Amino acid sequence: MAKKYYWLKLKTDFFTSRAMKKLRRIAGGDTYTIIYLKLQLLSLKDEGLLFYEGIEPTFYEEMALALDEDAENVKITLIFLENMGLLKQNNEHEYILTDVPYLIGGESESAERVRRHRQRKALQCNTPVTIGNTEKEIEKEIEIEIEGEKSKRVDYELIARMYNDTCVSFPRLTTLSDARKKAIKARLNKYSIEDIGRAFELAESSDFLKGNNGRNWSANFDWIIKDSNIAKILDGNYNNKSNNNQYNANTTAQELDDFYNMASSWAESEGN
Repeated sequence: MAKKYYWLKLKTDFFTSRAMKKLRRIAGGDTYTIIYLKLQLLSLKDEGLLFYEGIEPTFYEEMALALDEDAENVKITLIFLENMGLLKQNNEHEYILTDVPYLIGGESESAERVRRHRQRKALQCNTPVTIGNTEKEIEKEIEIEIEGEKSKRVDYELIARMYNDTCVSFPRLTTLSDARKKAIKARLNKYSIEDIGRAFELAESSDFLKGNNGRNWSANFDWIIKDSNIAKILDGNYNNKSNNNQYNANTTAQELDDFYNMASSWAESEGN
């Protein structure tokens, strides 16, 4: 069977995203960030899935064994990821890193060989490289694979939960219709999950969108998720004038205390 190579498409804003900034500000945060990256790489070939096979007493200990990392550090990393919505438990033996399905790249062994061959030829001469029938077939296969990436699993429930948890001043989203799923999928082709989460937070902080402006109107999920509207929200068009420069406030000491309290509670429930 032909080999297939996978890679992780790291976003340019990975280290500047709010979640990663918060993680790195915690004592030992750089170690936790490396563990998160190693978990992503471990899950690549399974589209973000991590499996607990019962080799170790707990999931975090089994992941620590797989990554060759300290178990306590892995435990804290997993708690943080779950709290941030970056890790979700599907069932007793299966977890998913929610961002990974949108960050996977891959190519077959033959496609990788052709790509390297073309690179060598391009370095050897300036004349155009003639593409043979076999190479054309491989290119077609790659195009099909790329099209297939666009139809990968979308966690619609995660987006709905993010909206309901954040936009508490707006009508609650109770049904994921086909039209709403289509809109969510379209936005995720353009924006990251963090971008959409940020749009929800900006909407919730906007007096105008909440209808606190003397008008008998307020936004809802369907309005926010529209392409033109989410772009304007992210651009800050609906920010309150007094809050425009306050959105990206630094993590407070209380937030870190809350995180450590949550980690301690989780550890106690594990019997440690």
